[in-house]
Amino acid sequence: MTDRAQDGSPRDPAAGELTAEVMSVRWSVPDGDFAVLDAVCDDGETVVLVGALGHVREGESVVVGGGWRCHAKHGWQFAAERVRIEEPVSDAAVAAYLESVKHIGPRGAALLVDRHGAGEVLAAIDRDPEGVLRGVPGIGKRRLGAAVQSWRDQREQRELRLFLDTHGVDAASAGRIARHFGAGSIARLQREPYAICQIDGIGFQTADALARALDTPPDAPDRLAAGVIHALDQAQTDGHCHLPRAELVERAARLLGGGLDVDEAIDVLAALGRVVVDGDDCVAEARLHAVEQRLATIVRRLLDGEPALKLGAVRRPEAGPFLPSDDQWRGVTQALDHRLSILTGGPGTGKSATMRTLVDLLKAHKRSARLCAPTGKAARRLGELTGVEATTIHRLLEWAPEEGFTRDADHPIDGCDVLIVDEASMLSVHLADALLGAVGPRTHVLLVGDVDQLAPVGPGRVLEDLLDLEAVGGTVPVPATRLTEVFRQAARSLIVRAAHAINAGELPDAAAGEDDVRDFFLIARDGPQAIFAEVCELAAARLPAHYGLDPAADVQVLAPMRKGPLGIDALNAELRARLNPEGAAIAGTGLRVGDKVMQTRNSYEHDLFNGERGVLLHHDDERERVLFAGEDGRRVSLPVDALDTLRLAYAATVHKAQGSQARAIVVPIFRGHHIMLTRNLVYTAVTRAQEVCVVVGERSALAIAVGRTDARRRYTRLRELVADR
Repeated sequence: MTDRAQDGSPRDPAAGELTAEVMSVRWSVPDGDFAVLDAVCDDGETVVLVGALGHVREGESVVVGGGWRCHAKHGWQFAAERVRIEEPVSDAAVAAYLESVKHIGPRGAALLVDRHGAGEVLAAIDRDPEGVLRGVPGIGKRRLGAAVQSWRDQREQRELRLFLDTHGVDAASAGRIARHFGAGSIARLQREPYAICQIDGIGFQTADALARALDTPPDAPDRLAAGVIHALDQAQTDGHCHLPRAELVERAARLLGGGLDVDEAIDVLAALGRVVVDGDDCVAEARLHAVEQRLATIVRRLLDGEPALKLGAVRRPEAGPFLPSDDQWRGVTQALDHRLSILTGGPGTGKSATMRTLVDLLKAHKRSARLCAPTGKAARRLGELTGVEATTIHRLLEWAPEEGFTRDADHPIDGCDVLIVDEASMLSVHLADALLGAVGPRTHVLLVGDVDQLAPVGPGRVLEDLLDLEAVGGTVPVPATRLTEVFRQAARSLIVRAAHAINAGELPDAAAGEDDVRDFFLIARDGPQAIFAEVCELAAARLPAHYGLDPAADVQVLAPMRKGPLGIDALNAELRARLNPEGAAIAGTGLRVGDKVMQTRNSYEHDLFNGERGVLLHHDDERERVLFAGEDGRRVSLPVDALDTLRLAYAATVHKAQGSQARAIVVPIFRGHHIMLTRNLVYTAVTRAQEVCVVVGERSALAIAVGRTDARRRYTRLRELVADR
């Protein structure tokens, strides 16, 4: 056995493939893919293998493709992106493989190798598993069936992984496919390679590569159908609930290649019930179509329902710290008089004070209110502003990992005369359907939000569609109060004034008068390097020092894009280097203890939802678990393999910051972001600031942004569907 060089580096750091025998499994995720293996290469060099290797066992020989990397804590490792297990050859390797079969054990493995020989024993068991395994000590009639099934499952699992590797599927995807379809699924994948598209995290491209490797022709019906469905899935990611047929054909053709009959594929999918073609122009994925239809029915039922609150004479407050304006009081009384109503307005117009007035009024009449918001930070802020405990929508609906939302029409939200939903501009049709579908028959609903912010992440634009109902003839509009008056105290804030100027298409002014609160700043810098340096210095040093802020917890950089010289990836790398340089690396991830992170997907299993932020407090090396401290005060113990949905969050996209706030916000503005620069985006970024907002960059880029509203139309039908009910 030959070790690596004295500095620990491999002999050939550029090597892209290794053949090695696994000496031990150092660590693996229970019931998962990720593993760390100690191995020896053919030339005797020792190596640590990491990656989707959870199915590899001690004694096995593997051919792994990937590349070397130097881990900050654990040194040089070979990160496997592809893996192929070779048949074991040596006595020790064959014995180790046999030991992994249920009920054989070390004694039985040694006996089988001795009886049949290392080169013949596996083939002998394949020919007659019952006959061979019956002769192993400890395997009697009662255990024989389980031992034979274990043998078959392992062999089929190896064959499946070999099949996927041979046809170009990467190791991580192969692990998901193997877990989803199970052993013995090669025949099905040969017939239906596009079936793997149904697995979360496996896209059309992976399925198409497998299918093409299996000589699937470009015009195969299954390929065309998969391309159409993928195009609709991508449209949902863009916020659409359907696509015009011509646009769907164009998108699918770009994906599949020209000269194919996509139109016919749409008709076939419609006949199978997988898509819905409404008229000649509208095509929707069937499940999303059903969600939008159901949501429209629920909304119509709420609009037509008789009010359930009977409070008698309600008196408008005439004394106290807050006296509602006419518009604010109208928002309160509409919530009492209608099963569904909306309160909307920009910053400084008193939405929070109006909600508190409603809550206090309900308390005085011994009625109950429940408050919720889409994100943990927004719920916490809502609770602070109203004096009543608030929760996230997911927790209000009591999500259970194996069941989904347990609150629904049959088990509605209880203890609730009025349900107040803040940051309702973030509601997608999926979340709105789940929430409103769980409203009891005597509960009133008040949706509160700012429609001038960015559209929600996810399909639909629920709040905007409901506000636009009055534009559809022949229907009853949702009772809505639009707050427009900026109150004196709020008007002193330059943040509030800047937000309203941006929303009006005007450049914001950072000049402060004698009585103004100077909380908004414009710093002119030209070019990405100068902007980058200024943003990082502000976030890491100057703002924390001047305002007494924690640079990780209290300061948030918001950028329009992920990539590029001013994208959040580059900003996060620099800010992490400045704010958490000594954080201990967490093996198998790109994260460190002490990192500020954000959850990027709903993880129902671990009760973490898209957009939640927190800090990684501790890493338990032995148990391979990490302690996540969320902004909402919760602490969650996570397995290391769950960290792949967490990303650094010193800087975040503006879209990911919806529904959240920070004491200090820093926003880079650069002409290179012109694709994303819109009035809605800058307005949303500025209104995330609680105490101070600094916009850094090019005045010309800011002018582009405030002069352009979000031009990307969302294809939704909620407004028309409610009107037709």
